[in-house]
Amino acid sequence: MPEPVVVVPPRFITEPDGFINVPVSKKTREEIHHLKKSMKVTSQAEVIEKAVAIVRAIDIAAKGGN
Repeated sequence: MPEPVVVVPPRFITEPDGFINVPVSKKTREEIHHLKKSMKVTSQAEVIEKAVAIVRAIDIAAKGGN
């Protein structure tokens, strides 16, 4: 039985600013779903918010700050 779809604003977003709607591969969609369960978050938006924050922190660190 499929899981019910619940639309809830992501807890991670403190200042919502809009939506993005982009095409993704089947693999990416599956991996986002896996990360959603692994991260124990309620939405794909939370996965994206956290992933962007992580990648941005890595980017900043790789450039020596800022």
